[in-house]
Amino acid sequence: MRTTLLLGLCLTGFALSAQNYTVDKPDAEKTAVKAPEPIADKADRNEKVFRTPEVDAKPQLKNHLSLSVHVSNSFKFPDLKNKKVKIFTSFVVEPDGSMSDVRTFYVSVKDLVPAEQVAIATEEQKAYEAKQTELLKAEAVRVLASFDEKWTPAIEDGKPVRCLYNYPINFNIE
Repeated sequence: MRTTLLLGLCLTGFALSAQNYTVDKPDAEKTAVKAPEPIADKADRNEKVFRTPEVDAKPQLKNHLSLSVHVSNSFKFPDLKNKKVKIFTSFVVEPDGSMSDVRTFYVSVKDLVPAEQVAIATEEQKAYEAKQTELLKAEAVRVLASFDEKWTPAIEDGKPVRCLYNYPINFNIE
């Protein structure tokens, strides 16, 4: 199970190295779970936040698998069974290489095995699973906020800039 998860996270990391899109949700502010931001200069927070297609060079990690490995080792899995989970997160890579404004803007949870084969017994169990799904948002933010490796910042017109970076987290719970 852990090997499958690590392999999935590694493949996600490779896919992200070609990231060319962002997802905007109009209600992202309502559903976002925010982690405390690291202390930064006020000027940095007021600068424009670029998106990855807008910059000359996108933010990168020296070891592009380090974030996937950190997520794999740090994520506390919820009390769910038979689920395929996708958590869409974003954060800002600051000009100094730190991460700020970590958010979860969408969670997708689907059954691995069709629901007809694995029946949920009660409404209480459905409510419990819904609560566990909501906890995934906070856990994703906690794990990403605890990642302390510095990024190589995005470059625009020859200088480092703030850049929004989308990072999906995928795993299966059997």
